[in-house]
Amino acid sequence: MRILPGVSVIILGLSLPAAAETVSADCTALTAALRSIGGQTLTAPPAGPEAGWCVLDGAILKGSDPGFPEISVERLRLRGTVADGVPVSVELEAAGLRARPRIGDRTMDDRIRAMLQLQSADLRFVASVDADTETLELREVVLRLSGGTEVMLAADIRGAGLTFASFAGGSLTALDLDWRSDGRLLRLALAMAGERLAEGGTEAEAIDATRAALRAIVEALPEAMVSPESRAALARMVAGLPQGRGRLRLSLTATEGIGASRLLLAGLSDDPTGPDALKRLLADARLEASWQP
Repeated sequence: MRILPGVSVIILGLSLPAAAETVSADCTALTAALRSIGGQTLTAPPAGPEAGWCVLDGAILKGSDPGFPEISVERLRLRGTVADGVPVSVELEAAGLRARPRIGDRTMDDRIRAMLQLQSADLRFVASVDADTETLELREVVLRLSGGTEVMLAADIRGAGLTFASFAGGSLTALDLDWRSDGRLLRLALAMAGERLAEGGTEAEAIDATRAALRAIVEALPEAMVSPESRAALARMVAGLPQGRGRLRLSLTATEGIGASRLLLAGLSDDPTGPDALKRLLADARLEASWQP
């Protein structure tokens, strides 16, 4: 087995499958689902189906929140299946994705604003619900950034469907991740994450604080969860930050699943990323990792 802000809303805006004959969805049903997502609006030049795909080239996605960036897509193809008129699966292919701050929006950090101006992305994924196991299956998820970063993943989320409520109540039971980093974006991410850890410090101090926090998490992972070889691979990846240019592969399985209740309990502990909290959060999980600089 092997998501930009607009990706999650596309998945979460669809509905749970019904026990009925599954047929191809028409473009009206799919685009209506996108337009109805929590205040999001989707506009696209008129176009019909093409070889089984809904053509939405030039689409623009806007949210009701002024801080939500405008998402534009040069090329967008969408198709799916429905049962009793309810979408049960969706497949998306997008090229030339760009996120732009809203005109007049002064809330976005200037560093993020500059990063968005320099990056575009291509994306594809397939999302469907296995009715027999009541599991949301994400497959063939591929995100490629123009700077060179590439993320490929697949995941199983038990108890989740294609609605926001069911997705939020699901539990992650499997995740395969293949992340190729070009090393250009991590410095900013680490600096921003470390600002709360090294309040008032320099950018370098913030990066050091984030790196130290990540190192502590790797060291605190339960022994039953991760092999010495995988722990060493994660440690090498963290040590290479903030450049972090290389390829990280992760494979996570959790028999009972990692869901909101476990995350909440871990978050309420005195040390959410300490050994005790991680042991409870990852009680039945197994992680394999490799890192190639």
